Amino acid sequence: MVQRRHVQGYENFLEFTKDLKVTENPIFMLYTGTKLPDTTKSWCPDCVEAEPVLEQALEAADSSQEMQLVVVEVGDRAFWKDQNCPFRTNPITKLKVLPTLALWGTQKRLEGNQLLQADLIDMLLHEDGED
Repeated sequence: MVQRRHVQGYENFLEFTKDLKVTENPIFMLYTGTKLPDTTKSWCPDCVEAEPVLEQALEAADSSQEMQLVVVEVGDRAFWKDQNCPFRTNPITKLKVLPTLALWGTQKRLEGNQLLQADLIDMLLHEDGED
């Protein structure tokens, strides 16, 4: 079963993760552009394109294992495009592109167009926790 959480912005992300521990059940962070106020879609076209592929992979994984998905909205386009954006410079997140799906506590991640490949998403979701 996939437990879903939602975090918006860098300060909320720091607060959410300060006591977050790697557990037996994997925790995945999906970093995405913030949704526009007048729509349910992100300002990030790559994030919008990847969303249905990721959702389909999560549905398939839902019955096979316990996991947590934390959707982290990084901010608006101007905030993200700043090369000093804290999501880019933070030594834990080290984001280069959106969207990024990362297994918390590891270096394992899928970035950008990799999230358009259901087989890659499936492989990451079913990692055994080894680095």
